[in-house]
Amino acid sequence: MHFESGPAGILVLLVYGALVSLSFGALGAFLAYRTGSGESIQALFPVLFVFLFISSMNAPRNLIGVGWFRIAATLNPVSYMIECVRSLIITGWDPEALALGFGFVGAIGVVSLGLASRALRSRMTRT
Repeated sequence: MHFESGPAGILVLLVYGALVSLSFGALGAFLAYRTGSGESIQALFPVLFVFLFISSMNAPRNLIGVGWFRIAATLNPVSYMIECVRSLIITGWDPEALALGFGFVGAIGVVSLGLASRALRSRMTRT
């Protein structure tokens, strides 16, 4: 694979991947602490997986022909996270895509870590 953003883009992609892992890991931890059940977490997987399919994962948003699907993909933060990665590989340094991708991942991470911390505190007081 040829990175249009060069070797520095590979490093940015690795940092971005670590932030995505941290953010969604914290979201999973919040759900696990909140429900307290492995079965509930497994049941929530299909609900969360829908966010991938209603995004610009398969095609860029400007190439999506169905109107309602384009609107849903535009409202979905996962689209911007995917477009951040896509920009590093295909188009090079796109400041807007990078800012939106890092912004959404940062927001999801901060909210998820806060919720997970609060849920852990309440889970520990119950036990």
